[in-house]
Amino acid sequence: MKALALTSFEDAPAVIDLPDPVAGPGEVLVRMRAASVNAFDVGVATGAAKEYMAYRFPAGVGMDLVGTVEALGDGVDAFAAGDRVFGMLTLKGEIHDGTFAELATPAVAAIAPAPQALSDIDAGSLCVAGGTAMSAVEAVEPRAGKTVLVVGATGGVGTFAIQLATLRGAHVIASVRPGDEGFVTDLGAAETVDYTKDLDATIRRRYPDGVDAVIDAVNRDQATFANLAGLVSDGGRAVSVVGGAGESSKIGNVAVSNANGDPVHVTALGDLVVGGKLRVAVRQTYSLADAAQALTDFAAKHTLGKLVITMP
Repeated sequence: MKALALTSFEDAPAVIDLPDPVAGPGEVLVRMRAASVNAFDVGVATGAAKEYMAYRFPAGVGMDLVGTVEALGDGVDAFAAGDRVFGMLTLKGEIHDGTFAELATPAVAAIAPAPQALSDIDAGSLCVAGGTAMSAVEAVEPRAGKTVLVVGATGGVGTFAIQLATLRGAHVIASVRPGDEGFVTDLGAAETVDYTKDLDATIRRRYPDGVDAVIDAVNRDQATFANLAGLVSDGGRAVSVVGGAGESSKIGNVAVSNANGDPVHVTALGDLVVGGKLRVAVRQTYSLADAAQALTDFAAKHTLGKLVITMP
């Protein structure tokens, strides 16, 4: 098969020929149709993920997936060959498999049947960013009359978080740079704040008693995340989707936590899209041959929404 992979830390990722993978116990072999780019994929492609994960070369890139089941691993009876599925490729203790490829081997626990009305582009963009956003929104428990500040609102996680929090009736404040206001208000944000200026000062001026919750999709630094938690009123919540909360469960009188892309949300996300309640903000699609360019664009450009790689 053809797949985007690294052959060493010294070489850039490239689309190369690799042996077809074989579904192991509890896995299925999927003929890939599409997969979106996420921040984690850039970390894998640049070698940055070696700080916390072992690599086994050739190391594939990509986690989101949608495609058709071609074969079943031992013990799998929940799916059959020909089933269209979507979800994510969970980590298997090392960085080796990827979904920017013609074939992938996800665990059955991380995939679900893909609704017929859900396009490949949307289905291949949902699980990692959408699942992370849903976990984050559930963690801050927004509801009518509550204010939620979304930091990193124009990225994949942020675009889903805006919509999911709005669906629960929250007043969403989206951090943007000038010119992007319309993009987030079209997704449901009630208010915007310019992150190129003093975001903290602006929020404190508008909400002297604090906002009810913060969802941070940007800051891994714990001190920076703690500053954002300081914008939350006593008894409120702040969640990081990039590990900014560290081991903390509380900062002052604010409950804090980390959230990630839990595949348990896959079916619910698909149903929301099919039902017209959630939109996948896709900015650009790339062929598998151009997958390395998609990663470069994601890392180097100010991208609104999702970049998606489609397979032949």
